[in-house]
Amino acid sequence: MERMANVFWMGGCAAVAVLLVAGLVALLVTVHRRERERREYWRWWAARHGWAFVERPQLTWTDRVPGRSRRGVRFALTGTLHGRPVCVAEYAYTETQSSTGADGNQTTTSRTHTYVVCSVWLRRSFPALAVGPRHVFSKLGRALFGSDTYATGHEEFDRQWRVGAAAPGQQALVGPTLIAAHLAGAVPAWSVRGPELITYRPGRLEEHAPVPSLVTPLITVADLLEQGR
Repeated sequence: MERMANVFWMGGCAAVAVLLVAGLVALLVTVHRRERERREYWRWWAARHGWAFVERPQLTWTDRVPGRSRRGVRFALTGTLHGRPVCVAEYAYTETQSSTGADGNQTTTSRTHTYVVCSVWLRRSFPALAVGPRHVFSKLGRALFGSDTYATGHEEFDRQWRVGAAAPGQQALVGPTLIAAHLAGAVPAWSVRGPELITYRPGRLEEHAPVPSLVTPLITVADLLEQGR
């Protein structure tokens, strides 16, 4: 009886293992099909609106986004909006961490971070310049040590936002109207280098996302930068 019970137990474990593997395969197939359908949707969207859909393009801004993965652009939509060449891309990078447990065994975990990156081409080149929200440590440092090198002199803006520039004085390129737009929440964090202006946010580019509305706030930044406002 005991031997038969062991046989049944082993058979049950094997059945469970088979079911788990089958379920995993089915899940992977579903995910792959869903991703293929999603890309086909964006290919259709681009053709319908006179844009271009490109798989795995090599873009120049990958060193200005989290992860800095040169091969991280999954696909991109390129077109013209308000008379400007623009691009909306989905970008991802994978972060791997290893840890050692009390038993000495090492465990490796991976996490993929995905972003939607928008870019606008300017009508002239700019030095490397970026505006981003201040985080906790940046705010603490400013409270302890005062304004940093690239402060604009606008107290409320400098409290909430931080300018990064290639050289002192270039923060003046962030004009008063652009400062007001940031304080009003009308424009996103951004960076510019040469003629390429970009912004990014976490998440995927889902079907039916309002692509023009993703880029329009960045076009506002482009207009104000070029006008010196």
